[in-house]
Formats: sequence, C-alpha cells, structure tokens
Amino acid sequence: MAIRSKVTLLGVLCVIYLSFFVIPRLSSEPEYIDDLEPSWRWQHHSRPLVSPPYLPPPPANDATAALESSIFKSPPPADMVLPAPQSPPGPQQQQKPAAVAADISNDRASPPYAYDPDEKFITFFTHSGFQNQLIQVENGIMLAWYLNRTLILPRALLGEAFGWSYFGKLHLEHMLHDPVKDVTMPAADICEFLADDLAFWDLECPDPTRYAVIPFDEIFDLSWAKEHVRIVLRERSDFEWLDDKYSIKRADVPNLDNGSYVDGDILFFKGATRYDWRIFDTPRKSHRLGKYAESLDIYELRKRKERLIHFSSLFGTGKLPIRRPEHYEFLRSLQRSIIYRHPVVLSVAEKIVNILGGAGNFIGLHVRCGDGWFVNALPENIESTVAQINKALQSRDQQRATGWRMGQRKMGLTECLEKAKSGEETLLYLATDARSPRENEAFEPIFTNFPCTFIFDDFVQPGNSLWQELDGIIDSYSGASLRRFMVPLVDASAASRGWLFVGSKGSTFSGFIYRLHDVFWSNMKKQQQQQQQQQQQQQQQKQQLGFESADER
Repeated sequence: MAIRSKVTLLGVLCVIYLSFFVIPRLSSEPEYIDDLEPSWRWQHHSRPLVSPPYLPPPPANDATAALESSIFKSPPPADMVLPAPQSPPGPQQQQKPAAVAADISNDRASPPYAYDPDEKFITFFTHSGFQNQLIQVENGIMLAWYLNRTLILPRALLGEAFGWSYFGKLHLEHMLHDPVKDVTMPAADICEFLADDLAFWDLECPDPTRYAVIPFDEIFDLSWAKEHVRIVLRERSDFEWLDDKYSIKRADVPNLDNGSYVDGDILFFKGATRYDWRIFDTPRKSHRLGKYAESLDIYELRKRKERLIHFSSLFGTGKLPIRRPEHYEFLRSLQRSIIYRHPVVLSVAEKIVNILGGAGNFIGLHVRCGDGWFVNALPENIESTVAQINKALQSRDQQRATGWRMGQRKMGLTECLEKAKSGEETLLYLATDARSPRENEAFEPIFTNFPCTFIFDDFVQPGNSLWQELDGIIDSYSGASLRRFMVPLVDASAASRGWLFVGSKGSTFSGFIYRLHDVFWSNMKKQQQQQQQQQQQQQQQKQQLGFESADER
C-alpha cells in the first residue's frame, strides 16, 4: 500500500511539472538561447556584405490612444501578419524631405530646411565615455533604420565626460556643452542663464578647456550608415531649436521626470535607470529583460504617429537584442563600416606604423588602467597580456618564456628594427591611458620581457613634425588645439595595424580596436586576393597572345 501511494504521489508530481513547465514552453514560441547583441565582436562569414532587406513600418492606426506602458508589453493580435522582407529601398523609395540637409560635418553651412509634415525623427542624449557614446550612436542608427525615421544625432564629447542621469540632467548637460548657443538667450553666458537648473542638479559650469564637442562624422566614417538612414546634426539641445528647425512642437503637457508620455509632437521615453527599455526586433508574449526594466518592440514603435521619438539614453550593448538574421546582417555591416576617418588621425597613425616597419611588423596592445575597475585589475590584465603574446609567439615558432629577460637592457628603435628582421626580437606598440607607463611598476612585465616595446610618446614629442601635425587640429568654435583629445584615436589606429592585437578585458575601447584590426586585415586580404586575380588574368592574357602569335606564324 505504501509503495502504491508513493507511485501515485510521484505520478501527480510529474503531471504538475508537465502542466506548469513543459507544456507551456512547447505551446509558446521557442526562446533563443543566445540573443545576438550589438557589440564589437563578430564572427567572420564567407558570404559577402550586402545591404539587408528593409521592413517598412506597417500603416499606423487612425485612432491615436494615449501612450500606456501596457501597449508595449501586450502580445500582438493572433491575426497580426508581420510584413515580409522586401528588397532594400532605392534612393527614391527612402524617406527624404524636399530639401536634403548638407553633410553634418559642414553643419554651419547647412541649407534651410524645407518643412515636410510626413518626415518623422528619433533622437537621444549621449553620455559616459567616448566609446560608450559610439555604442549609443550605433544603437540610434539601428533604431532609426528599424523605424524609417531621420536620426537627429548629438555631437561627440571628447575629454571630460558626464555619466548617465535622469532626462532633465542629461538635457542640461547637453545644453551646457553645446558650442552653438541660442542668440535670443537673455544672459551673458549659458551658465548664467541656467543658474537655477545648475543649482537644482548640484552641477558646476563645465570647464571648456577640459572637453571638446565634434560632430561624430568628423571622427568616424558614417557614409555607409547615411546610405540607409538620414542623419542630421542636433545643432542645439534645447527644444526651441527643434521647433525652429523642424517645426517639432510641444503642447505644454506637465513635465514628468521619468516614464513614457506624449507632449505635442514628441513621444518621450525618460528612463528611471541606466538600463531602462530593452527594444526587441520581434513581437512576443514575453521577453527576457535581463538587467533592463521594461521592454519595447519595433512593431509597436512603428505605429507611433508622433513626429519625434525622444529617448533619454540608448546606452548599452544589450539595448537592442537581435533575433532576425537580416537585422544582424545590417548591424554587422554597420559596425564594420564605422571606422576612423579624421585625416590627421589617420596620417599620424600611418607614420608611426611606418616607423615601426609597416603594418604587420609588430604586435599592438591596449592596456586600460586609468579609472574604475581597470585600476585594480591592472596587474591581472598585464599578466594576461604577456601570456597571450607568448602564446601567439609560440604558435609562430618564436618561443619565449615569461621572466627569462629580467634585467634586459633597453634598446633603441634602430636596434630593435634590425633584431626584429632577424627574428631575435618582437616589436610591440603599447596604447594606454597610463601616464608614463615605463615608470609604472605594473607595466614592468611587458617592458622587461619585451624590451622593444614602444609607446605614443616615443614618436610624438613636443615640437617634432608629428606633434605639430596633431597640434594643427583646431576647434572651429573655441580656436583651441584638439591635439590631446586626438591622442587616444591615434593610439588605437596604430595599435590596430599589428599582426596581432591584444586588448584589455572588459574595455569597450579595446573592443573597438579589435574591430579596427579585423576590418583592416580583412580589407588587406581582399586587396591581396584582387591583386592575385589581376595577375592571373594578365598572365592568361599574355599566354593567349602568345598562342595567337604562334598560330599566325
């Protein structure tokens, strides 16, 4: 009897388990084990890079209900038919206003905007370090492409940055850093005009010598992105500029610090946390939010009729998880296209690389140690860097044992280049935010084991030609040199040209250098293949001509 009772109890438990856990999962849509997220790492594919199909937004409903958070959480109707993938729109098909604005790198000479009531926009506030700003820009381009909206893009902030905060504080920070001020402002300067707001948020007026603001496309190549998304510069951060430039008006709805609501032509998404809304590319009954607070999906956002969708932030590599293959292809192509384009940055980096013997003649490193978690993790990062270098050298039959060079004398560049040719030494280029890394004991394992390690200061010194070239980058608003703000960009470009690149774990800047490295050597491989094909074609043509001459004789 006891055995029968146990069997009955076990059967009941199995039924309960199947009813509550197994059957619901089988009847619902399958969960993806790993969502593809925007990031700096990607796998190389053999198929060529092509523009993915664009899914046009579905027709908006005539009735516009008040925005409630529930509409973004509810599943789509059972009879909802998702639009099928279509071919990429041609230039005539893409949303364009009557007059196309000039390239944002020449924003001060932009032509008058011709009002188009059908044009819809999206914008956000950037924050945090420079590389985190770029991640937000990539998210913004991706979302603008999803929604077929024009992206109003803020400027890049170099130097002293500010972190995430509530919408109101981010808005204030952007207005304080705007290089172009409202000429109707009834005050001597912006800080005097916004004194009450500064006091409310307990902020000080930013020191203009500690930062610089530049349009993103003066630094990065956004040409591929602009073929798929219309991008315009946000010349000023105040709402009056949106009204003056694009007739985007507010309706004096009471301001909310956080949440989502409509005010006139603007749909606001004001996050209460750094990880506010996670935006999905597929509608589902439920989404895995991870560390994010709420979910949105692009199909609901496409229905919105408001002329502007304004996010407080688009922070995070996991902000836009991707499930559709064509969306991943777009992201991959976008990321590979966004590389440095500033002519002076590229010129100085190329000269440093040439001094080191050319691309592929050295190993590039990036060691971050200036702030946050990286300060305490520096010894571990250095140890990992040395181990990765030794492992790579062993695979190249250049075996080295860590620690065998203790007390090795420092060698100059000329001697290092000669020894590198014979395989006696390995050249390293170290990019880092550390001041005087040779005097920092934490870097000793690198300089001791690899005495032919060089840094930016070995090549760019006060008064020399490279220094003067960088010093000639002038802020068109302040007239000050931007040299010190461009040093990390030169560092990254030079380090990416090594035959191997080793970065710092967890660093988004290292991640971007990995991207530069992958793109550079992928392009080099393609060029070599094209040259080989051309040589083969030339040889075939010569052989064919030889056969024809023989036949004539």
